[in-house]
Amino acid sequence: MTGTITERPRAHSVAIRKPRLVEEAVDVALPESDEVVNVVEETLPDASPTPEPAVEPADPVVEEPVDLALPVEPVAEQAAGSAQEATPEADSDPEPAPQPRPKPGGIRRAPALDGLRGIAVLSVVVYHLFGDVMRGGYLGVDIFFVLSGFLITSLLVREFGAGGRVSLNGFWTRRARRILPASVAVLVVSSAVAGLIGGDVAVKLKEQFFSSLLFVNNWVQIAQSQSYFAETTPRIFMHYWSLAIEEQFYVIWPLMFLGVMVLTRKLEIRRRLLVAAAIATVLGLASAAAMALLHDPAADPSRVYFGSDTHLFGLLAGAALALVITAPASDAVDSWPLRRSPEVAKWLGLIVAPVAFVGLIVMLFVLPDTASATYRGGLLVACLLTTVLVHNAVREEGPIPTVLSNRALRWFGARSFSLYLWHWPAFIFTRELINGSGIDATHTMPGWMVGVIAAAVSVGLSELSYRWIETPFRRLGFRGVLTAVGASARRVAPLAGVAAVLAVVMLAGSALGSSPSKSALEQQLDDLAEMQRQANEAPAVVLPPKPSRELPTGPEVTAVGDSVMLASSQALRRRLPGIYIDAEVSRHYSGGEGVLADLLANDKMREFVVLGFGTNGQAFPGQLNRIVRMLGPDRKVVLVVPFGPVDGIPQAADQVLRYVKRKPNVYLAPWCSIAAANPADLGADGVHPVGPGLRLYADAVEQGLRQAVRGERDPNITCPL
Repeated sequence: MTGTITERPRAHSVAIRKPRLVEEAVDVALPESDEVVNVVEETLPDASPTPEPAVEPADPVVEEPVDLALPVEPVAEQAAGSAQEATPEADSDPEPAPQPRPKPGGIRRAPALDGLRGIAVLSVVVYHLFGDVMRGGYLGVDIFFVLSGFLITSLLVREFGAGGRVSLNGFWTRRARRILPASVAVLVVSSAVAGLIGGDVAVKLKEQFFSSLLFVNNWVQIAQSQSYFAETTPRIFMHYWSLAIEEQFYVIWPLMFLGVMVLTRKLEIRRRLLVAAAIATVLGLASAAAMALLHDPAADPSRVYFGSDTHLFGLLAGAALALVITAPASDAVDSWPLRRSPEVAKWLGLIVAPVAFVGLIVMLFVLPDTASATYRGGLLVACLLTTVLVHNAVREEGPIPTVLSNRALRWFGARSFSLYLWHWPAFIFTRELINGSGIDATHTMPGWMVGVIAAAVSVGLSELSYRWIETPFRRLGFRGVLTAVGASARRVAPLAGVAAVLAVVMLAGSALGSSPSKSALEQQLDDLAEMQRQANEAPAVVLPPKPSRELPTGPEVTAVGDSVMLASSQALRRRLPGIYIDAEVSRHYSGGEGVLADLLANDKMREFVVLGFGTNGQAFPGQLNRIVRMLGPDRKVVLVVPFGPVDGIPQAADQVLRYVKRKPNVYLAPWCSIAAANPADLGADGVHPVGPGLRLYADAVEQGLRQAVRGERDPNITCPL
């Protein structure tokens, strides 16, 4: 199999125009590569006076950017107006010198795209490391998706237009050369560090490693029902889900592109590309519709967020834009020429692009990850706004390209791939080393300080990765790097270098082989869950005719909750013998809703219902109302006010306090205020009660039940969080 589809090149009906004053065929990701053809008389800041040896010749057809964050190296600023083609009105201007024929498959460098990548990666880092500072920072991944789809498809169009063929082998080889070195390095080094630290950071390490290595991380997380938004024990490679979606796209999309080109071979090239753009648009809208239809506001949205089928529209939006505006002709001076009136491009740059930019920035700060609107159009809108900005960035009209060409944003954009890969494991390791996690957590340092340290570590690691891993492989390829490393090793400490690499690999292998399947807290709670199961299966106690005046008896109470209730289950049974408890680790309101429905269906729901949730995030919009209505007006509901110095718990506590003010038959168990007053009786994680704290949790539940018996709420219950 040659991996190519070829056809006889067609003559293109393109009018002969004056040469455009542009920089041509400078690859977005490879400014220093031996593959790049520079056609402007401008010296790159970091260009070497001597050419790089072509140790591993690149495919002669196409220049490619790197995956996900698409890093590029900084180059000199383009001259003003260089991205706009010459117009008939410019006849009085002196004719530029004849430009060399551009290299087939090349695309022009657009500095503003680097800045857009910088915004994207910084948004994701802030979202992960600093909680609610940027509530919509997760949208940075969708910005990456649009950029990736646009640039990859532009390269496919240019390559096909240059010779009527696309080398699939060459395409996938270049993808591997740009993705694997940095991503595998992060996997191996992070696994070795996790093995040295041990404990909860190494939980399910083997499954994480291989699913990330094989680019199926997103589907494995879906199969394991892992939550991106309510995970109490985050996995160090959880962020590889987005890389998996991109690589799956890179396997399928070139085949689809070539298939459309074959089926439409009787049409002129521009019409064929428009057909492909229409197909990409339809598929993108279908993906967005699938996300909207499959999203359940009452359930965790991770399934539709992780799914390749439901989260492909950003990549396809970028692809559709590329198919419309990219010049397929090999002799086109600009890869993204102005085919229509320059005045239209100026109008778009002056009005539409600024509106899109402001709209996207607002969404990055205010669009919550749990809102139903996010998955029913919100993510799609963010992708469409990004598409407008990408179009404006390559047209270079108006103020936004100047803003995006900021040196700092471009610096982060160049390193965005490595920064994205490193920031999450760096954060998990930093938090573990400083504050610990699970039952061993100490919380000796505020979360924002941990985030600052993790951010600094991430930036340092990304710079090292960019200089010593990404750039060498991008310029020299696999064989070239191996040759260079071999030559260097013969000159400088060969044994030390080999020993260091072997040590890291051995540590990583050992960590993979010995990684626990559950955290220490999960194992402890599993033991309690087994005790809970045995207690629930014991013979039922006969109910008395009525509850006592002060406190209901255990057989009149049903309690459903998460790991905090599970940890306190034995104390609750001692306080209320005969109580029915169904508590589970990492349970959100959504999981509890199903348990309550089953109990109602089997006529096992009792008069007093205690709901202990919030450790894994607040209820989704309308969920508390739905639960209370499902329980019916004859039951008295007690909501436990959650406590814990963990992102999401303060919001969940505030939600409960606000909700109860509007509901006459719902009461509060003041666990938050009691726990805050007795921090020494909490576990090291600051969330789960231990020792005397178990009795204090039972005290909180008892206070809520006493209010329910009297029918009077305590108006003084608050939460210091």
